[in-house]
Amino acid sequence: MKQNKIIKLGLLAGFLAPTFNPLSAETIAFWDFEDGTDGASFTLSGTPNGSGGSFDTANNIFMRGWDIINGPTFTTSTSPNGGNLAMNNAGNSQDGYVTEGALHNWSPAAWTIETHLYLDEIVGWETLIGRDGSTVAQAESDFYLVNNGIDDKFRINIMTVGGQRWILDGDVIPATGTWYGLAARSDGETLSLWLDDGRGYIQIGSLDITAQSIADNALASSALNWTFGRGWYNGGFVDHIAGKMDNIRFSDTALPPSEMIALNPAASTSIPTVHLTYTNGTATVSLVTLMNRS
Repeated sequence: MKQNKIIKLGLLAGFLAPTFNPLSAETIAFWDFEDGTDGASFTLSGTPNGSGGSFDTANNIFMRGWDIINGPTFTTSTSPNGGNLAMNNAGNSQDGYVTEGALHNWSPAAWTIETHLYLDEIVGWETLIGRDGSTVAQAESDFYLVNNGIDDKFRINIMTVGGQRWILDGDVIPATGTWYGLAARSDGETLSLWLDDGRGYIQIGSLDITAQSIADNALASSALNWTFGRGWYNGGFVDHIAGKMDNIRFSDTALPPSEMIALNPAASTSIPTVHLTYTNGTATVSLVTLMNRS
């Protein structure tokens, strides 16, 4: 008896592109901002200050906006790999912030923090991700992922549990009106910055931090608020961005660039479809067509 079957060779990994999942066992927080309405403020008019915002999809951490003046809005102007909505910060005073949840007292020795960003303007210091305060009574915050006001390059500035401040500047000056993927990463021995301009992530800076042990290089532990779109300095809220952010992710590991959230979605990949013919118990395999998988 002859039997014909058409199957997809899903087990042939060499033919398949990896399926990207922004959530993994190491994901502590991931904001994609898909839970809002285009043009709406995080906190709507007539509701209590700080009551509205966006939930992260890993641990349900709530990123708040203070009010319609000082909080972000949702926008359909998203990253190329950003789904339907992103966060828009109009500058001057708008920012998101986190007051509770899994990021508080988060103190990993190995970590990756990512965001997709679009800057409407580059004027002085602009903090993408920061913290509200200092655990060591300094004027500088414990954490800044920032476009610096010196030469307009990206900078990561962190305080560690060992009391050391590490500062690393990247070697790329971003353009306005352009989406980028930006990642800061530490494995406890090297602090690095990575940038995706649409062609994949490249390292734009690294710093040897082995003057301290891996344990001492863990992020400073505290319940200080995390901030998105502004920073903190010497007791004040400073360095707001004018622009958009999307795909904000915190991971409890030093991710390889292949696992960072690419700026562009994966291209379609062809999957072979084969024809299996059984004749007297013998299988014959022949490739008959290709089907696209996006």
